[in-house]
Amino acid sequence: MSKKVVVIAGMALALSASQLMALETTSTDAVVSSTVTCADLNWSAEVLAANPDIAAMCQTVYEKNGKLYAKTSVEVVRVRGNAMTFRPLHTDGTKGDSRSVTLASSWRAKIAGREYRASDLMRGQQLNVYLPEDRFALAVEDDSLDETDFMIIEESTEMPTTASPLFLVGLAGGAFLALGGLLSTIRRRLS
Repeated sequence: MSKKVVVIAGMALALSASQLMALETTSTDAVVSSTVTCADLNWSAEVLAANPDIAAMCQTVYEKNGKLYAKTSVEVVRVRGNAMTFRPLHTDGTKGDSRSVTLASSWRAKIAGREYRASDLMRGQQLNVYLPEDRFALAVEDDSLDETDFMIIEESTEMPTTASPLFLVGLAGGAFLALGGLLSTIRRRLS
């Protein structure tokens, strides 16, 4: 009887330990959630309004300190100073629309244990990004997830491209008229 209890307890312990060992963890103890999937994330209305394709970007869900983070990938399109333009990579292999963000000068991306400024990133570089479900924040980590590296970002506003070269044409025309008047005046005085 006691031998059967020991065997049953040992099997139960082995099964529960194997489930814990099967969980993927990062170096900062963020655990891949086995119960929550990308479809279960409740994105805030602000995040969905600014990023309608965010559900198509989600690869897996990590949980750290009771908060859920979606792991996504982005491709760097352009970096100018601390302004970065990127395209999200969808799980089906397509790329989303380009987005531009302005990052603080203290923002760093941690790649292979080394920290990089935004200006150090190169065009075409693919980055793993961890997004909390309640806001659009950019945290770039190669192998881990750390709350201190998150920076809340908003879409950078761009001026509309409604200006035309008509003003320059008018300005050049006025300059040529003034030059013609000046030359006419000089010619009359000399003759």
